[in-house]
Amino acid sequence: MRRSIAISALAASATALALSNLGVPADASHSKSGGWTFHTVVTGLNEPRGLAFDGRGGLYVAQAGVPHGDAFVVHNGGVTKFRWKHGNLDKSWSRSFASIVVSEGGGTDVLGAAAVSATSNKCATHRSYRWRACRVQAVIGESQLGVKAAAGVNVPDLGHLYSLRRHTGATVGSVNVGNQDYRWTGRHKSLFPDDFPDSNSFGVLTVRAGGGSNGARTFVADAGANTISEITRGGRSRIISYIPNETSGALRDSTPTCIALGPDGMLYVGALDLLSNLTVGPGQSNVWRVDPNSTDWRHNATIWASGFTTIDGCTFDSDGNFWASELFYPNDSGAPGDLAMSTWAHPNAITHIGGGQIPLPGGIAQGPDGAMYVSFGVADTTPHSGGVMRVAGP
Repeated sequence: MRRSIAISALAASATALALSNLGVPADASHSKSGGWTFHTVVTGLNEPRGLAFDGRGGLYVAQAGVPHGDAFVVHNGGVTKFRWKHGNLDKSWSRSFASIVVSEGGGTDVLGAAAVSATSNKCATHRSYRWRACRVQAVIGESQLGVKAAAGVNVPDLGHLYSLRRHTGATVGSVNVGNQDYRWTGRHKSLFPDDFPDSNSFGVLTVRAGGGSNGARTFVADAGANTISEITRGGRSRIISYIPNETSGALRDSTPTCIALGPDGMLYVGALDLLSNLTVGPGQSNVWRVDPNSTDWRHNATIWASGFTTIDGCTFDSDGNFWASELFYPNDSGAPGDLAMSTWAHPNAITHIGGGQIPLPGGIAQGPDGAMYVSFGVADTTPHSGGVMRVAGP
């Protein structure tokens, strides 16, 4: 079994154990902890993962999906857009994408729509939906070639980066980044001989191109290939960084999961480090600093911050603070998971905020009201058990 599928199954097994031992809070829709307010604003989602806001305050959520009977391929995940209406987030549209169900070691998880990103430059009025202009980008996990090699099943959606119309969710462009990264790891098998080739497209970040351009740049974090790539105009996955794994033994699994644009214009990549956190203990996850303009992928990753636990989503807020969702952060009561925040000046001084209020958090983004929004219920395969929570400061 390839590393990306095996890690997903291990995470699912850990999730099942944690949920059976601790239990998910029955109602965290309105609660407070340490002066922070936690308010559930969206419910009924199927393993929600990445989320993003556009320039008009529209919220996009990627849902991996949940198992359905004995099916290996399911179609109950995808991307959903929500719009504000009378102070509430109402569903505007949903776009379905195929997902696969993986089981190993007593756990079951689903790999499908993993992350979504949206640019805000002139998107409220721009009439063009060209690939390089105003867009919503969604990345689907795993890779078409990898799953076909491992399971003998062809699932075309896997590993694709899709460009979607904001108003309808219709597809207006795609790049098969998963297959490209899978082939790249095959050519660089010496980096990880026991596991390559491998690919699991997991994080996406779309940012303004700068210089007065109406275009954008898109970067993808591959949790199987351990790479950060930029998607070029021609649809090529240009590798700009290889996130180093640990040097030996079973702990070789940094697993980049998310990308955030820092105040300095650099990319900051959160890593899951699942095996290290489960075997050594909490605090084993790093945040890596990557130069988006580098041509030296072998040496374009340095540790910027450490001491986090199983980072699943990350972002910077408008004040320059770094935020990370910690999927399996242990709590004395309630389900695992927490939010962690550190300042730009002191990235290793971590403040934990949730304290059991946010079960199994995934993607995180700052909303138009300045509050933080985080998906919850990641890797919980109970249908419609996931949602989005608003977290506001004291």
